[in-house]
Amino acid sequence: MNSLSVVIELAVSGLVIGCVYALVAWGFTIVFNATGLVNFAAGELVMMGGVISATLHTRFALQPIVTVPLTVIVVAAVSAATDRYFLQKARRQVHMTLVMITIGLAIGLRGAMLFLTGKDFQFPPPFSEFEFPPILGINLSTQGVWVICAVAVMTGVLWWLFAKTWLGYSMRASGENPRAAQLMGVSPRWVSNLSFALAGAMGALAGTLIAPLASANYASGLYFGVKGFSAAVLGGLGSPVGAVVGGLLLGLIESFAAGYVSSGWKDAIALGLLILVLLLMPSGLFGRRATRV
Repeated sequence: MNSLSVVIELAVSGLVIGCVYALVAWGFTIVFNATGLVNFAAGELVMMGGVISATLHTRFALQPIVTVPLTVIVVAAVSAATDRYFLQKARRQVHMTLVMITIGLAIGLRGAMLFLTGKDFQFPPPFSEFEFPPILGINLSTQGVWVICAVAVMTGVLWWLFAKTWLGYSMRASGENPRAAQLMGVSPRWVSNLSFALAGAMGALAGTLIAPLASANYASGLYFGVKGFSAAVLGGLGSPVGAVVGGLLLGLIESFAAGYVSSGWKDAIALGLLILVLLLMPSGLFGRRATRV
């Protein structure tokens, strides 16, 4: 394989990984936009999406056309319930208390999935069996194409939601100044609950798409949470487009670091560059000092 083929293969792999990170980063972005809170249970929502969809397939032989919407509905409901019955009860507490509650919720969700589904790794099949012909000697994964297409579609949907709709304006206003938003007729509690449900749906979608690529297991939430948070911060916490850019950059950096340096150093190199970017641009690439969409 020549050097050009290696570069293309690493780039394609990095783009798929980056799209995965972008999907996870949206869970942080949506909640932060609406509430100003960093939800550290976002990674566990992705884990739940993967485990639930894989369990529905392995135990009940359901196909993705059924498992995906069912999983999205269940995880969105669980996410909304955590906000309604835990976070909103403590909304008057200091911000750090709310952050610690999200960490506690993450641990609780992980334990619940361990109890309900077990600790075995599950390997659901890809969404379709179609195989793409090699392009420039590179074999494209069918599931990887599903991931890339999902990110492309959802990027447009989320941009439209936050930039062009009353709901998006309400979510952003509640995140910026809840009291002023309430005076304008917006219910911060309703917006918060809706944002958690939407973040849960995005996390579930991410989990169902990732599971055929990387398997599903109750302990994977921490990994996805760290990567998704890193991508969100790199792109600018609160920006849907920034989440995509941050995820793609993080994925490409890791892919090329693994290919040209060492797979054991890819995480250190990626996080080192993340720290460097944040030292130079504390708000991230598309943070609040830049154009926020």
